[in-house]
Amino acid sequence: MSHPLVELAHLDDLWFQVAGTVCNLACTHCFISCSPHNHSFGFLDLETIRRALDESVALGVKEYYFTGGEPFLHRDMTAILEMTLRYGPATVLTNGTVLQDDWLRRLRAAANASPYSLEFRVSMDGSTSAANDAIRGAGAFERALHGVRQLLAHDFLPILTVTLTNADDEGERLFDRFVRLLKENGYARPRITILPPLRIGAEAQRQRGYRPA
Repeated sequence: MSHPLVELAHLDDLWFQVAGTVCNLACTHCFISCSPHNHSFGFLDLETIRRALDESVALGVKEYYFTGGEPFLHRDMTAILEMTLRYGPATVLTNGTVLQDDWLRRLRAAANASPYSLEFRVSMDGSTSAANDAIRGAGAFERALHGVRQLLAHDFLPILTVTLTNADDEGERLFDRFVRLLKENGYARPRITILPPLRIGAEAQRQRGYRPA
């Protein structure tokens, strides 16, 4: 069976589900039902990613995206991003709860040495611990905010991605609450994106009122 990239003539963006369906959180709106126990898809190995990056050059790929699960559960995630920054701009989608300063120091150095940008999209779903942790699990709110502060300390400007999980809420009002929250945590000009939920996976079960035993 040929490699799927070989069959393409052109590709603008290349996505890697680098951590498969493994995540340290089990968010009730996750459209691919990631969790610590979901091993339906495993981690991509470093050599597979290296080959895909090499092949992507001929396809004209302009940007690279890394998702999971939680990408930073991958033991080689820092090395993967360092390598990717030799090919083009990289964006990693993370819940921000497992970041380590050693990793961020290496990534700051790699970003400084690269002509390409490195972006972090940090997921949260409520501007209070009660609202957020009802979706993402106990303690996720404070840990994600700590991750945002870590990224700021290493001169990254993360984009906070928020899923509109409350049908009674309004995007503009939610946006304003997150602006206040991030400014209180040292982010002078916060970057925020409000997203609609995808009604598949865990989110479909949540909408039907399903709760696991």
